[in-house]
Amino acid sequence: MLEWAKGDLRVRINFLHHSAVCVADDDNLLIFDHYLNKAGASLEDGVIGTKEILAAKRVYVFVSHAHHDHFNPRIFDWANAHVKYILNDTVPKEQAPTSAVFMHRGDEFDDDHIYVRAFGSTDCGGSFYVSLSGTSFFHAGDFNNWHWKDDGNIRYSRVMGKLFERELKHIKRYVTHIDVAFFPLDRRMGTDHDAGADRFLEVMQPRTFIPIHFMRFEDTIEYSHKHKDKDTRVLAVHKNGERLV
Repeated sequence: MLEWAKGDLRVRINFLHHSAVCVADDDNLLIFDHYLNKAGASLEDGVIGTKEILAAKRVYVFVSHAHHDHFNPRIFDWANAHVKYILNDTVPKEQAPTSAVFMHRGDEFDDDHIYVRAFGSTDCGGSFYVSLSGTSFFHAGDFNNWHWKDDGNIRYSRVMGKLFERELKHIKRYVTHIDVAFFPLDRRMGTDHDAGADRFLEVMQPRTFIPIHFMRFEDTIEYSHKHKDKDTRVLAVHKNGERLV
């Protein structure tokens, strides 16, 4: 297990499920793209429950977009004075608490505890850069080079590649350092399914890379081995709920 301290901050990161992860320190709990709702499940199962919500001094719930595998309205059952929802503007506003913050590409949020900048995507919604007490995170949502080149649509693959490079260049313009990146690794694309992840590592050079949006845990193990000699530490995920950092 990888751990580090920046100042007095100790960070804990659990992979939850699909693209859902949570980041915690002694006061704050950050939850990204949580959509599973299972009665009786716990953090060890990859599901955030009332116990975790009540234990944190401040909770920030992020949703990158409204696809069913990234968003479940049941997250609003957690609504409380110490829970802040930071949502991409594709999320239906009528379902959210009135205090929710809706963000579009380029928007910023800062409450003196966390800083957030919203970036775009190559699919629905957007992505988030977050700084928590000097430690920085990037959650990609569905931002990736979704080329699907095995489908034979050369023009689509070329256009997608250009859109991906354009947004990556935009991110690089504003973000100089990422401690932990959460980024898709989706084998369903077939050939070069990890091309987007490889390019993100090359350009952004995050300190730690954690795959999300994958189909098999084995894929993350293979990807970690592929990059074992690189400066970025690529972590493998072995199960839902696993504490990685």
